[in-house]
Amino acid sequence: MDTIAIIGAGLAGTECTRSYRDSGGTADLILIDPRPERCELPPLSKTLFARELSHTPLPTPEATLMSTGATHIAPGHITLAGGSEQQHRRIDASRIVIATGLRARRPQTPLPGGPVHTIRTAADAAAIRRAAKTNTDIGILGSGYLALEAARSAADAGHQVTVYLRGDQPLAAAHHPAISRALMDRHAAAGVRFVLDADPSDYAAHALWIAAIGAAPVLPELPADWDRDGAGRLRVDAGLHVCAGGTTVPNVWAIGDLAHPATGPMAAWGAQESEAAAASQGAWLGAQLATAETAAETAWIDVPWHWSFQGPERVFTAGRVTGTDTPIVSGDEQSGRFQVLHFIDGVLCGAETLNQPPAHNAARKILALPPASRPTTSDAAGGVLDLRAWVRRLRS
Repeated sequence: MDTIAIIGAGLAGTECTRSYRDSGGTADLILIDPRPERCELPPLSKTLFARELSHTPLPTPEATLMSTGATHIAPGHITLAGGSEQQHRRIDASRIVIATGLRARRPQTPLPGGPVHTIRTAADAAAIRRAAKTNTDIGILGSGYLALEAARSAADAGHQVTVYLRGDQPLAAAHHPAISRALMDRHAAAGVRFVLDADPSDYAAHALWIAAIGAAPVLPELPADWDRDGAGRLRVDAGLHVCAGGTTVPNVWAIGDLAHPATGPMAAWGAQESEAAAASQGAWLGAQLATAETAAETAWIDVPWHWSFQGPERVFTAGRVTGTDTPIVSGDEQSGRFQVLHFIDGVLCGAETLNQPPAHNAARKILALPPASRPTTSDAAGGVLDLRAWVRRLRS
């Protein structure tokens, strides 16, 4: 009997299950996840201190949902964790999809003052909301999206907020300095205090701490020869097959935050910790499994993009925005509504957008086109390039 086991019922696993059924797949589906409450993660941090937490449950897929975890994965079978009746229980599966995602890292150094929380689940968000009283003094450790989302949500709710940055600006690894500076300035004006180049000697005592210092893969025991990157993510090929010794493992795939495309057209982007990528990979693989197309014949291809809502600030990326030849600021930085356009060999390859959602949508459409149809550095000369107008011209 054909049985597909999907380990992890987050966004990637749920999308894979939905897409498989929508594409006509008829195999038995087993969805394995230990979480009692599965929900979309982004709303948790973006509305962490709002009057109502935006808690968006993931849909229940058409599959056998097992509320347990996997302790061992190998081609053809899975060993489940659980109570005494489930101990060493083996599930045979002809195809296996690993979508177990990431877990929040915790600080290695003790933080002075109140308890330390992370944000990765609905239970985490609920615990933070219970701990935060009126006008709570909150320390936030981190320089990424999650730290800024939580900080702005806390400041807008009237809390005292201090963010401890690793460097002299937030989001340094993900954004051009113009975007990072603009966000930091706007959050500071809203009451967020930043401590630059922070180390443990800078940490003051706070009533409540939130650690947003990255995440690590959640993986059970796996065969030792399966390839991993430096962060522990599973390396996959163009068709999202798990790799071992540079070759593919038959009938085993990895998707979502723990998958690192190592070969094929998406290899240049590397691992993508993004709900957009997780949904895209899950939907693509589900359709492939349903139509019995092999990964060797097809490849997952999409325009990488990311979004972050930080109070009223809307920041987006599309395409490649790091390691590029020529970044050009397009628009008025002082207005807080502009883009940073990125070029490789003179051709648009990515765009960062602040507070202009339509411009971001236009960038995604343009980046899906062949290079010959995209703007060049000469089109962006003078720092003014309207991507929406470019899309309209292409349509006319």
